[in-house]
Amino acid sequence: MVVTAGRRSRDFALLAGILVVVLAGANIPTPLYVVYESLFGFRPDLTTVIFGVYAVGVLVSLLFFGRASDHLGRRPVIGAALVLTAASAALFLAAENVLMLCLARLVSGLAIGLVVAPATAGLSELEPGRNARRAAVVATSATMIGLGLGPLLSGFLSEYAPAPTRLVYAVYLGLLTLAAVALALVPETVAARDRRIAPRLDVGLPAAIRAEFLPAAMGVFSGFFVLGLFVGLIPSFLGNDLHWTSHALGGAVVFLLFGVAATAELRARRLADRHALGGGLLVLPLALAVIVLAFAHASLPAFLVGTVLGGTAVGLVFIGGQATVNRISPTEQRAAVTSALFTAAYAGFSVPVVAVGVASVQLGTLRATTGAAIGFAVICGFALWVLAGARRHRSA
Repeated sequence: MVVTAGRRSRDFALLAGILVVVLAGANIPTPLYVVYESLFGFRPDLTTVIFGVYAVGVLVSLLFFGRASDHLGRRPVIGAALVLTAASAALFLAAENVLMLCLARLVSGLAIGLVVAPATAGLSELEPGRNARRAAVVATSATMIGLGLGPLLSGFLSEYAPAPTRLVYAVYLGLLTLAAVALALVPETVAARDRRIAPRLDVGLPAAIRAEFLPAAMGVFSGFFVLGLFVGLIPSFLGNDLHWTSHALGGAVVFLLFGVAATAELRARRLADRHALGGGLLVLPLALAVIVLAFAHASLPAFLVGTVLGGTAVGLVFIGGQATVNRISPTEQRAAVTSALFTAAYAGFSVPVVAVGVASVQLGTLRATTGAAIGFAVICGFALWVLAGARRHRSA
C-alpha cells in the first residue's frame, strides 16, 4: 500500500501528540507534593523518597525493556505505556497514604521509561521527509512540552479548582483516552519483528559509536539533573527558601523551564549536533551558578533568570544529544541506543537530585545546591574535552 506524504505527516503528528500526553503525566505531582505533605502528614524530606521511587521505575524500565520495541514493534510497547500511565493516574486518584503515592510514582516511572525509546524511534521512522534532524527536534520538543504541561495543569487546578489532588487526574485520564484512540491510527514502523524479548539488563553499545555517544550521554545527564532539580525539589525550595507558596507559581516556574528548553531546541535546529551540545555544556554551569546566587540572596528575579538559562542549556544538550544518536545509531538498534541515551538522562534526573534533597535537609539548600553546581561544572568541562576529542577523531 502506498502511503501518501499527507498520511505520513498525520501519523507523525499523532505520535508526537501521544508522546506529549504520556509525558505530561510524569510531572503532574510536582506542585502537589506540598499538598500531599499536609494531607498525609509527612515531612518534606520524604518527598525525595517519593521522587526517587519514580526515578527507579524509569531506570528499571529503560535498562530492562529499552530495546523491546525493536523486537515487538513500536505500537505494542507504546500501548503498554499508556495502560501503565492510566493505572498510575487511577492510583493517584485513590491515594490515601504515602505508600499509595510511592506505588503510583513507581508505575508512572515504569510507563515513562517504556514510552520514550519507541516513541522517539518511531518519530524518526515516520518523519515525512526522512529528515533525522527534524525528527530529533520534534521528539525533544514534544518531550519538553509534555514534561512541562503536567505541572502547569496541576498547579493551576490545585490552586483555583476544587479537589486539588483528584480533579487533575480525572482530566488526565480523559487525555489518555484520546491518546489511545490516536495510537490506533498510527501504523507500525518495525517491519521485521521477531517477537522474542525477555527482560534482561542490556546496556551495550556498538563499539563504533561509543566515542561520539559519550559526550552526548554526559550532556543529557547534566541537563536532566537541572530538570530533576526543578521537578523534584524546586516547589519546596520556593516555599521554604523564597517564601512563595502558590501552587500555580510552582507549576508555572517548572513549565517555564521546560518551555524555554523546547524553544531552545527549535532555535537550535539548524546547528550541528556537536555545536548545540557544546553550547549547552557551556551555559549549564552558568545557570546553576545563578540559581545558587538566587538562593543565597532569596531573590525570585535571579531565580527566574537562572530558570531561563537552565532551560536554554537543557534544550541545547538534549537536541544535541538526540541528534547525535539519530545520526550514529544503526537502524536495527535505534531504540536500543536511544534507550541508552535516556538511561543517562534519567540517571542525572534522579540520583544526584535525591542526593541534593537529602543533603539540603542536613546542610541547607544553599550548601547542597552549591556542591551540586561545582560537581556539574566539572562534569560539563570534562564532557567538553571529550566532545573535542571525538570531533578530532571524526575528522581524522
